[in-house]
Amino acid sequence: MFSRTPAKPATARAGNESVEIGETLSALERARHFGTSKLSLQRLVFVNELVDTAHDIGFDATVSQLLPLVQRLASDPEVLVRQSLVAHFGDLAGFLIQSDPENGYQKVVDDLLPTVALLLSEKAADVRQGAADALATLASHLRPGEITESGQRRKSGLTEVLMTVIELAHSNDDEDARSAAVQLLNSLAEALGQDLCQSFVGIELVALCEDPSFRVRKATASNFAEVARVMGEATALKRLVPAFSKLVHDAHWGVRKAAAESLVPLAMTLSPEKRKECLTSMVNDLLVDSSRWVRMSGLQQLGYFIASLEVADAVPEGMLLQYVEVVQQSKANPDAADISYHCAYTFAAVTKAMGKASWPSLKAPFVSLCTDVQAKTRKAMAASVHIVAQAVGPELTEAEVLPQFEALLQDTQVEVRQAALKNVAGILRAAPGSSSHRAGLKALQNGMGKVDNWRLRQLAALQLGPICAALVEAPDDLEASEQDSAEAARASRSPSKKGKSAAAKDLTWSVVVPLFLQLCGDAVAQVRDAAAKAAAGILRAAAPEMFLNPGTCVQEEGCSGSSSGLQEPLQAGTNHLVRHLIRTFARARSFRNRMTYIRMCDAIIREAPLHIFSELFLRSLIRLGADRVKNVRLLWANTILPHLRKVGRLGSDNLMIAAATRLQQASAKDNPDDEVARLLAGAQLPAVSPEELAALPGPESDLDDSDAGDGPLGTEGGTGDSSECSDVGAALLEQDAEDATEESFMSALSDRAAPPAEQAPSQREDAGALQIEVPEEAPEAPKPASPSGSAASKAASPAGKPASPTMGPQVPRSPQAPLTPPGHDAVEDGLVQQLEIEREMDETFSDRRLLAEAEAGNPADLELPEKEAYASEAASGPTGGYQEAASDDSKDHADDLLS
Repeated sequence: MFSRTPAKPATARAGNESVEIGETLSALERARHFGTSKLSLQRLVFVNELVDTAHDIGFDATVSQLLPLVQRLASDPEVLVRQSLVAHFGDLAGFLIQSDPENGYQKVVDDLLPTVALLLSEKAADVRQGAADALATLASHLRPGEITESGQRRKSGLTEVLMTVIELAHSNDDEDARSAAVQLLNSLAEALGQDLCQSFVGIELVALCEDPSFRVRKATASNFAEVARVMGEATALKRLVPAFSKLVHDAHWGVRKAAAESLVPLAMTLSPEKRKECLTSMVNDLLVDSSRWVRMSGLQQLGYFIASLEVADAVPEGMLLQYVEVVQQSKANPDAADISYHCAYTFAAVTKAMGKASWPSLKAPFVSLCTDVQAKTRKAMAASVHIVAQAVGPELTEAEVLPQFEALLQDTQVEVRQAALKNVAGILRAAPGSSSHRAGLKALQNGMGKVDNWRLRQLAALQLGPICAALVEAPDDLEASEQDSAEAARASRSPSKKGKSAAAKDLTWSVVVPLFLQLCGDAVAQVRDAAAKAAAGILRAAAPEMFLNPGTCVQEEGCSGSSSGLQEPLQAGTNHLVRHLIRTFARARSFRNRMTYIRMCDAIIREAPLHIFSELFLRSLIRLGADRVKNVRLLWANTILPHLRKVGRLGSDNLMIAAATRLQQASAKDNPDDEVARLLAGAQLPAVSPEELAALPGPESDLDDSDAGDGPLGTEGGTGDSSECSDVGAALLEQDAEDATEESFMSALSDRAAPPAEQAPSQREDAGALQIEVPEEAPEAPKPASPSGSAASKAASPAGKPASPTMGPQVPRSPQAPLTPPGHDAVEDGLVQQLEIEREMDETFSDRRLLAEAEAGNPADLELPEKEAYASEAASGPTGGYQEAASDDSKDHADDLLS
């Protein structure tokens, strides 16, 4: 209605007055018009635009035109106008001081402070509270008095503020003003400084403790802590603690209750020895007070006070027993529900202060609070259970703490499970034994089996990295944790097998890896992104042999993968895990999975030795730079460009630089892509030769299915230099054997990831390495067939299956011929069964199946009914085609095409 640029002039009437708002009004004219209007709503508009108008018209016009209007509106008859006015004083003061540090500061002291002081005496509570907040804000802009260049002493803004508050505290006929003064004395203590607090504030606070109004004394009891902290311990013990003791024993129960609630903040301003000496008797008196409400407040603060004493010897003997009794009684007393919550909130601090020796007394309260009927109580316990575990040690954690933690992980309330999920890694670190790790991770696994809330799954994904770190840092066994601290620290930092127990590695494979794969394939993007960030941690925990010192590798960082830089061969499980990641994500039909792979690579580049990325993940990432989906290309550019800077980890990697250059050129020419082009325009990439661009692998759709020359992944633990796949038929038959091996690997992984109750006895008892049946030899390769006719096609199709028409006849190679043409990388090309993908796409898109024949024959002869087409395909081989193609895969592929 009163916007700065209304569509057309508006007319409003107030009595006989007509007010017209024109579009051509300047900011100053608009301020005058609204600031002097008889309509309270227009005056409110002026107040709300006050600071913006000041910035528009400048310092001089603000001082000459706006400040008089501000002083006039301070006595406005409308309460809402005055309340809104004081809320803008802090920003207005900041503008004045920043615009002119000398004159602006003086205007704040001379004009704004008196206006705030006037509003502090308001009868309206909202205006008075707003003025108090404004005064505290103004005090942060002010400084003590100082000598000017002319030798005169400048008027001190802080002194003016203090005098205003003291005058307010002496308002004998207005107890609300005195209560507001108490609040201001505490909130202004830090700005006023130690000298003013010792000379004035402390004296005024002690005097207000004797105020005849219990409301003023109650406000005083709640505003001791900050003044005591600024004054210093010696002055506080001399003046404030005796005055506070009087409030603890005040005749009115409301004052005593306020003192009980403020006792711990006051205690934190004193040293631990003085806390016990001066305040313990006050706590005991509050706990046996005649008022039920005072006792309740004292019981709520009991745990906080015990924790503030810090060491067990400083805690009186009877105080801990009283705390235990409070916990037990609160469970049977519905009126003490808040007490149980406060006890749960402080239980970890109490346990840490009392130590392991007091656990026999604290065990029953711990179980009681973990099983409390209130969700907020269980949540407080779940959020702090790792501190309890650290305090009591590994043995008690495994026997007493873990069972309750497992129950909290599977709690019916989402907020309780969220709090527990955040502390899984902390529990694993507190209990380094293999049995403790197994119990904690199995509880996590069971709890994740019934998660419908995506935020819980996201939180679990965020914990994968810390969980893996906790497993890697764990000593070989429980006894190792009791060795010399220096030796234990060195063992925890070692990435080799010596510092990593077999049991912890087995837990990684049986629980963490399946959960990682599950969350990376989640339907919610935030969950997938969070899980992908844990890729490096997963590899470190599952395959520590990969994380050797990069300086001892054969190759330099940024290698292209042509020869293996891994000192030790990959184990069977690690081989299949890497293969599964590339096949399931880098070469997935769904562009969402391909984006997840990019985020995995980002984590590996940042957190893992660079030779791991260069040898195993580099080529697939390069191909995704030329992906057919815009979202994938845009994410690729956003993620990889920071690593290609001169100081980035890939700044000297020629292949990645060439891939970025190719994407930059393609975005600007072949397929204009404004977002990617804009992103790459500012990248200062080194020059790349045409030969380097030509040597880059193409996008995923151009790949065949050969595993020849597969580098570290070519054979089980091989070096990638074997030439036993020189024949196409042998390569495809070996691929079938490896696919069967990978299926066995994933099946075994799934079986070990199942809850213990669903596993066979032999699986539950096996705590060693993951057992995977790997064929010792691949089936004997058939001899090379002649290159003519259908014989070559049959030789290229294992198990009698028809070859895809898109592949065409295969020409056998001679043993001396290279496996791949120049610029063609076979390391990654052999990781996906292209034949199976072709057949699935033939089933999903029936027209595609006739493409090769349509190019060679008469299109009119290809118009077959759908049933005949399927029958023809079924007769072509024993499999009969993939008539039961997964609907999800076809849907994802359709999404890719649409994108």
